[in-house]
Amino acid sequence: MLLQIKDLKKHYTYKKGILGSQKGLIKSLDGVTLSIEQGETFSVVGESGSGKTTLSKTILKLIEPTDGTIIFDGEDITHADEKKMRQLRTNMQIVFQDPYGSLDPKWTIQRSLEEPLRTHMKSLSQQEMKQRVEHVLSVVGLNPEHAKRFPHELSGGQRQRVVIARALISEPRFIVLDEPVSALDVSIQAQILNLLKQLQKQLSLTYLFVSHDLSVVRYISDRVGVMYLGKMIEIAKTEELFQDPKHPYTKALLSAIPEINANNRKERIVLSGEIPSPRNPPAGCPFHTRCPLRKPECSKVVPEWTSISENHQVACHLFNQQKGE
Repeated sequence: MLLQIKDLKKHYTYKKGILGSQKGLIKSLDGVTLSIEQGETFSVVGESGSGKTTLSKTILKLIEPTDGTIIFDGEDITHADEKKMRQLRTNMQIVFQDPYGSLDPKWTIQRSLEEPLRTHMKSLSQQEMKQRVEHVLSVVGLNPEHAKRFPHELSGGQRQRVVIARALISEPRFIVLDEPVSALDVSIQAQILNLLKQLQKQLSLTYLFVSHDLSVVRYISDRVGVMYLGKMIEIAKTEELFQDPKHPYTKALLSAIPEINANNRKERIVLSGEIPSPRNPPAGCPFHTRCPLRKPECSKVVPEWTSISENHQVACHLFNQQKGE
């Protein structure tokens, strides 16, 4: 097991009231537990505001967790200090959604790719760094001459390849991919996804893939976790989740996927209302305010995890009841 997250929480305080004299709590993450195997792609899906990006940044300790445990490669890094995390950065990297915003417009690609080496591999000579840059550019499908260019001189797909190269140059084992293709044209998306799969096989990489695009998730993932209002509510093998979703929220998400073949189309499940504010989350199951199958206990008791199969778990009172029966 490369990564284990146990009861991970990230809460923010804010001032409320007319004079701001009172304090409130925003539960961006509220007790997330999951594990990711070496070489696996684990995807996280959910609506905007569900906590997907907060989860990814907290795992990397780009933001500090409020509570819970983060274990990477058998080592508890929950309270690791800045010095320790700097050492771990070579093994833990991230690719952000916007490739242009991820690169300094005043730096050449050569300079941007050298920066991780200057930070983590200070013993390398200038010639060795140049060789590494040329090699990693070839790995992501770019030419050595791209190193001399500035970000504005590249296409969106080329910039994303550069950002992937920057993540790879320190030879990590684990990479967070936060909406890595959502800003790209559809044809370029396919190229980048194929590149990511190729790199994973070639370099034995492990991915945490964050996305709202369920078609992309289905293509690239081994397992999928569904988040709602800061909580993980269903985890399953990809095909099992898409073929037989259990949680009412997961069913609603999957029913929204466009389908060309009319025979494969599912009846669209339209949820009423909006996702509640994390400033004032509902009691009990976080989804009960919008759930068409809610029962009285859903508004009072937080559902426990229930195993549907060896690789499929759901947090829903419908299945807690079945388990009890």
